[in-house]
Amino acid sequence: MIKADKHTFAGIILAIFCVAVLGGTGILNPILANGLGSAPRELRLGAELGLIGVNQCNNKFLNRTITKREFANKTAIVMNMLGVQNTSFNSLVENGIIDSYNQNVSISRKDAVEIMARATLFMSANRIFNMPTIPVSNYKDYRVPEKYSRPFGYMQSKFVVRGLQNNYLGSNRKLTNREAVYFLYRLYEAVSSDMMTSMPNEGLCFIDVPLDHPIMDSIKNLTAAGAFDRAILRPSFDGDSYIVQDDLTEIVGGIFDRSGKECDMLRLQTIFSDKEGYATRRQMALILEFILDSFVPNKEKTAKVDYKDIDEDDAEYLALSKLNGCGINLGYDNRKFAGNEKVTWFDTVKLLDKTLKFAGITSKTNNVNMNAPADKEDFERLKNILISKKAKIRSILSRKNS
Repeated sequence: MIKADKHTFAGIILAIFCVAVLGGTGILNPILANGLGSAPRELRLGAELGLIGVNQCNNKFLNRTITKREFANKTAIVMNMLGVQNTSFNSLVENGIIDSYNQNVSISRKDAVEIMARATLFMSANRIFNMPTIPVSNYKDYRVPEKYSRPFGYMQSKFVVRGLQNNYLGSNRKLTNREAVYFLYRLYEAVSSDMMTSMPNEGLCFIDVPLDHPIMDSIKNLTAAGAFDRAILRPSFDGDSYIVQDDLTEIVGGIFDRSGKECDMLRLQTIFSDKEGYATRRQMALILEFILDSFVPNKEKTAKVDYKDIDEDDAEYLALSKLNGCGINLGYDNRKFAGNEKVTWFDTVKLLDKTLKFAGITSKTNNVNMNAPADKEDFERLKNILISKKAKIRSILSRKNS
């Protein structure tokens, strides 16, 4: 029998975070997101949850159909991570979430979403989360049964289940591995987000970052500075994902709006003139210089930088010199800048936070060493703490009823 336990959720979230951090999260760390930094968040974070292997994130596997048994096993992973202990294929059968027939045949989209509907009903009935009642919409090729109207309305409102074009569900179409991961990760994100918002907290929170994580102070400071007035934050912070140029532009624009300063859009557009989608370290350096020039033009200093891959004639050389003079170091320990590398959300938040603090746009944290390179030591300290807890967290996840 499945046992539902909401109190394990905090440990589950920390376990997810362990996977993310121990897998390479951190400021100025060149190994990012298991090589999936530019992949859709459902695949990247689905891999962290164990819904798919990193080596399976290729079109050949993703486009392959998935069997009922395989989909059930992934559903069990999600329910376990949400605090429904001891979920397995057999327990799903026992609780009527899935039937035991034709386990090894490909599952249809209709059958998959109905399994998710029953799983959602089970979690709501067992008080894992409070499911609101939201009007449901039918599809041209699928009329939602009355018994599933509530979970379908919830999943539709959270964009867990997204139909095909022209309001078709594609009910008889075979489900692919890609669609399975997308559906189930979105369900996990929706339910866990609702669970988080029902818990006492300090306001801003994410399902994949503990409230005491060092990055939260930086996020709060940026929020106070207006950084997210335009940019939209998801329930998952997804710090290892690469930030797109449009999001970084909106963040900078929000900061200028909140301060009442006029943003030089021409200069901003010049920085992103290549329009490659994701922001690079070179562009980040120029953005930070832009903020310094706009807010503290007479306070910034310059300090010589010595990177193997940067010449004095490069456009970012002056920017790096200014940042270095302000105690903001973007270089690696091997004296490389790697300007064409993509920038993660973790990088963006920490570097912007340091720059805003130097400019006096947000309050400075007590005892902050502005000469330290991008809080690298903070993340190393956090990794050591999490490593010591890793075995304990795994035991929580695999714990059986006595």
